[in-house]
Amino acid sequence: MTARFGFDTFLSCCCLGALQCSHTMDWLTSTAIFMTVLKSTLGFNIDPVAWKTLRNPAESFGYQIVQRQANLLVSAPLDQDSQDRRGTIWKCSTESCTALPISVPDFAVNMSLGLTMTLDPSTGAAMACGPTIPKDCGSITMYNGACLQIDRMDGVGAPLPPSLDVCKNQADIAFLLDGSGSVAAESFRQMKTFVSNLIGSFLDKDSQFAVVQFSNNPTIHNYFYNFNVNSWRNYINGIKQIRGGTNTARAIQSVVDHVFVASRGSRPNVKKILIVITDGESGDHHNLPSALTAAERKNIGRFAIGVGRAFKNENAKQELNAIASSPSAKHVFQVENFAALEAIRETLQDSIFAIEGSQSSGETLKLEMAQQGFSAAYVPGGIQIAAVGANEWRGGFQTYTDQGASAYLPMSIAPDSYLGYSLTVAQTRNARLTVVGAPRYLHRGVVMVISQNRLEQTIDPFQWQYQIGEYFGAVVCAMDVNGDASTDVILISAPMFAEEDREGRVYACTMIGLKVECRFDSPVVLRGVRSPRARFGSSLAILPDLNSDGLNDLAVGAPLEDDGQGAVYVFHSERTGISTTFSQRIAGSELRSGLRFFGMSISQSSADLSGDNLPDFAVGSKGTVTLLRSKPIVTVESMLSYAPIQVSTKNADCNKPKNFVAEICFVMIALSSVPTAKARVNYTLTLDATRKAPNNRGYISEDNREKSGTRILDLAAAQCFNVNFFIEPCPEDALNPLYNELRFTFEGLPAAANALSPSLAAQAQTANIHPLAFEINCGLDKQCVDNLQLDFNFSRSSEVRVGIDELLNVTVSVENLGEDAYNALVVLTYPAEFSFRKFAVLQGRIECNSLDSESGLSRGKTDCTVDKPILRSNTSAVFVVSYGIETNSRLDSRISVTANATSSNQRHSALSQLYKEKDIGVKYSIFVTMESSLSYVNFTFGKNDVQKTVEQTVLVSNNVRAFHVTVVIRVPVKLGEKDIWANLSSLQIPDCQYSNDEQANVSDWRGHLQKNKILDCSVATCRVFKCPRFMGRLEGKRYKISANMSSAWIQQIGLDRAKFILTTTASLEYDENQYIFFSPSSNNDPPARKIETEVEVYPQPDFTKEIVGGSLGGLAILVLLSVVLYKAGFFKSKYKEMINDADGADTGGPVHDERALTQ
Repeated sequence: MTARFGFDTFLSCCCLGALQCSHTMDWLTSTAIFMTVLKSTLGFNIDPVAWKTLRNPAESFGYQIVQRQANLLVSAPLDQDSQDRRGTIWKCSTESCTALPISVPDFAVNMSLGLTMTLDPSTGAAMACGPTIPKDCGSITMYNGACLQIDRMDGVGAPLPPSLDVCKNQADIAFLLDGSGSVAAESFRQMKTFVSNLIGSFLDKDSQFAVVQFSNNPTIHNYFYNFNVNSWRNYINGIKQIRGGTNTARAIQSVVDHVFVASRGSRPNVKKILIVITDGESGDHHNLPSALTAAERKNIGRFAIGVGRAFKNENAKQELNAIASSPSAKHVFQVENFAALEAIRETLQDSIFAIEGSQSSGETLKLEMAQQGFSAAYVPGGIQIAAVGANEWRGGFQTYTDQGASAYLPMSIAPDSYLGYSLTVAQTRNARLTVVGAPRYLHRGVVMVISQNRLEQTIDPFQWQYQIGEYFGAVVCAMDVNGDASTDVILISAPMFAEEDREGRVYACTMIGLKVECRFDSPVVLRGVRSPRARFGSSLAILPDLNSDGLNDLAVGAPLEDDGQGAVYVFHSERTGISTTFSQRIAGSELRSGLRFFGMSISQSSADLSGDNLPDFAVGSKGTVTLLRSKPIVTVESMLSYAPIQVSTKNADCNKPKNFVAEICFVMIALSSVPTAKARVNYTLTLDATRKAPNNRGYISEDNREKSGTRILDLAAAQCFNVNFFIEPCPEDALNPLYNELRFTFEGLPAAANALSPSLAAQAQTANIHPLAFEINCGLDKQCVDNLQLDFNFSRSSEVRVGIDELLNVTVSVENLGEDAYNALVVLTYPAEFSFRKFAVLQGRIECNSLDSESGLSRGKTDCTVDKPILRSNTSAVFVVSYGIETNSRLDSRISVTANATSSNQRHSALSQLYKEKDIGVKYSIFVTMESSLSYVNFTFGKNDVQKTVEQTVLVSNNVRAFHVTVVIRVPVKLGEKDIWANLSSLQIPDCQYSNDEQANVSDWRGHLQKNKILDCSVATCRVFKCPRFMGRLEGKRYKISANMSSAWIQQIGLDRAKFILTTTASLEYDENQYIFFSPSSNNDPPARKIETEVEVYPQPDFTKEIVGGSLGGLAILVLLSVVLYKAGFFKSKYKEMINDADGADTGGPVHDERALTQ
């Protein structure tokens, strides 16, 4: 199956001119700008040497190839045999080619025979098509096609379709002539002459005519059914002008209602044309819209001819455009006068039978440009032929069977889609599907799947990935992967899909029931090597099973790779579809120098043309066909055995190597039907391959553990030989076999002259591990039955104390009371919040590895091997596993640890204890401090009505973690019968609630106080306050006790002088099942704080003795002072001085103030 990007594009663009080739490319004349050349994969399934090369100078030789059982049919569709004959089919043996003398029907002029060829595998017949047959239909040239069947005896059948369609020029044409008074008599005569000449040019086109004249009212001169073909010209010349106004709308409505009706001769399914000739604007233009709508409903195409200068007026121009069909540029004509009408007659004639147009301007193209045979495919009992140009190149296909012909020509697809560009048939268990490509659909491409009852599925990658111009659907191919006669995969190529470094891709879609599933969100895509110009996917062909895996394979052509030299890729199938990695790339440049566009075509079937019982296939290039042979497929099996067959563990010693012999055998088996085959294998034996040197235990010689060599194999017998080696049998390796690797490489050799060298099957194992095990001692029954007794404890821990204990130690004991246990293992699981820290061995050989929880959801896991590899009978092991506990861990109130013991033994004693689960309580550490200060108050003994304010405070601080706590404060409130506080109801503590009163527990409170001076809850009634609070970490709370203390309680003690200590206590209450108080200095006891106030009592003061004593003492001091002064003469000298002062006054001396004596 081939995409026509080469010769067909040349044919369509250069010869046809009708396929609108503005977006196609001529592949075969393009040069690649850049090409990354990768060397082909050498000789896997296809021999990369051209077995036979067939060259022919015929133009386009090799464009299509059909491979039959004994020969090839090769097309040269551009070979011009004569002026009217184009296209030659060549019949080729492996040595030469001869043109088949095919007699084509007379109508098949220049059909380009062989542009399409396909094979019917059930009969061996081939179909050759030529889709470029022109037919002149007057003003247009139609392009059709035909297909010829060539049977296996080279007989040629009748063409399909059997003949070309006749030219479809039927039309019912009505003339509407302006007979108003504004038209001069001579102009009216010229108008009639124009109509007569136009009718004369249509007489041979199976057309009918009606003539209507209009002015104020329309006059119908003749209908379609009574048009006289013999005297029509005289009749038209005899029409008299009626004159009057110009009521164009009324006239058009009359023609629609009374002329284009079946009763008046109007034919169904025939082009309906109305030609309006007028010289001016209508007088009833307001009725035009309804009249024109009526014409549209009957699909009447309208041409408007405006005569004279009146149509220079813009309104008149708009009316003329409205009368005509759209587009107005093709349906409106303007002339200066009636004499100029003849100048537009030929143009009007061509427009009526235009190639393109809307349904209102003439019939759109149906099969006039169908180009039948652009692609073709056999179906049971017939053939399907594409009609790519049908319905304005929407496309479709026609089916020809013994029951007749049918067509699928959808109008729902967009014009210029080229549906039928490619075509294939898929067979399911229940139905047949036709898969058709439309690569020009919206300039990107689409594929349609049509069932026999015309149900459709559209395969469109638009929502996921597409490119403008990718030509999606250029080639489609149905593939039966497993050979069950049902299609498994639909292959769709997009040869012009451009990626950054390559061009072209093939999508592999899966058949699911009657649906093709492509999964464009993550498609299966086949690609070639990096090449900016490759056209990968230009051809597709199903190949037989090349690699002997029971599945058919696929060939993909890329004719522009290597600067236009081309390449073919081979893809192997998988059980679920196609491998996306090619197994082989065959480059045209490596087959033969000078090949161009190798891979342009690939034979759709394969047969043994070389006589070696292997399929061959042909690949076309420009002017050349290359025959390639598939290679025979063989497989090689390697075998290895040991003597002795096991390593003895009795008296094993690492320092005493044991000798062994390995016998190696290679057997080659043919998977293809060939009698002989020959190959070379290069082998390498690696001892203890899974261990890195120098830790390996096996040696060929000192410091060497590999043995390499070469053997020549054939299909006759196995090749066997011995290799000596030795190993170190260490006891700890008893359960660790030596994994010895035997690997080889394969090189096919020709078994005889000109014979092909075989290829190794892809499924062949070229590397195998052959274990050498140690002997296991399990008694006569060879079955070791252990009896494992597992237990563990929490190493004398009664609870987990979070924030206090850093580790939880789990002590595990395992004892084997049965036969030897191999690879004994203890698996511990622990809470996700714990982390493995260490393990300690108390007895035995223990190795532990642990995986903590990563998600915080799953439990941690610790694996501990016990006396690996063998826990001997009647031996035990003891070890301790330590898990870390984070201070901020959040655990359940109880956590569990599980332990599970296992071994590699196939059986365990029924008395085994293999599983244990134990739990332990959890408490969280808290640390709270309380601080208070001493306050002071005093009272006078005997004064019982005194009140003084007393304040006591305590600061509670939480230092570790947030928790709910209750501070309990006990305040002494009553001593004996007396209240300590003046107003007991006023005794309140903010954020606290009164709980209860507690009675004193000391009956002799008076004696107790007189002795100890401590006033607390042991001697006094205390009021209890509870202060609940959720305290955050590092949070503090101060509680304040403030009230008026009364002195009434003091006198009953009997001490008039004393210092008492009033003691309020603060303590903590919390959930002791959840929390534990931790303080190294308090033996983990929760704190209790005394809040103390010193109360000093003293008697009332008596000052009588002090006053008497003071008075007497003062008098004695005065007498004593007077005596001292007298003795000192103080009084005498003073008196004399006063007398002298008085005498001085009598003699005029100083005057003395008498007041001085009184001072």
